[in-house]
Amino acid sequence: MGLFDYRTYLIDEKLLSVRDTLIIKDEKGEELGKAIKKFFTVKEEIEFIDNSGKKLGFVNRKLLTPIANYEVINQNKKRIGTIKKKVIAIGDDWRVEDPLGKKILDVDGNITGLEYKIEDTSGQDVAEVSKSFFSIRDHYGVRILEDVDPFLILAVVIAINMEKKRKEED
Repeated sequence: MGLFDYRTYLIDEKLLSVRDTLIIKDEKGEELGKAIKKFFTVKEEIEFIDNSGKKLGFVNRKLLTPIANYEVINQNKKRIGTIKKKVIAIGDDWRVEDPLGKKILDVDGNITGLEYKIEDTSGQDVAEVSKSFFSIRDHYGVRILEDVDPFLILAVVIAINMEKKRKEED
């Protein structure tokens, strides 16, 4: 099975790595791949790489936008979505748009505490993120509840995680 063939993931933050690396594992703790933040690029870029070293897609942060804005690009270099922090919001509110700019997902819950849900436009939960899925420190779980692209869900979760880290460093 490939990296994006699962419904439950464990994200392991490597705290002492030279570059920001998130290890993506299955629910048994077996490593499936990594999300690695690239340095020395014009855009802030997070690459998704499987265990064989194959690049499966990436997320680019647009640097010259006043609010957080990430493009999700698949392995064929096709944009499949945009992750945006809402302009007028109390706290951390995020939305995901398709390539044409139509809203397809909303993020709701405690982003900072890593306890939130991803909902479709009808308000139905399609995925949930929680530290409580696993009792291990510096890990959090992602459960995909509906038929949505696991790559898009993982891209949303990891982009929000990277934005959270950016705020902590400021």
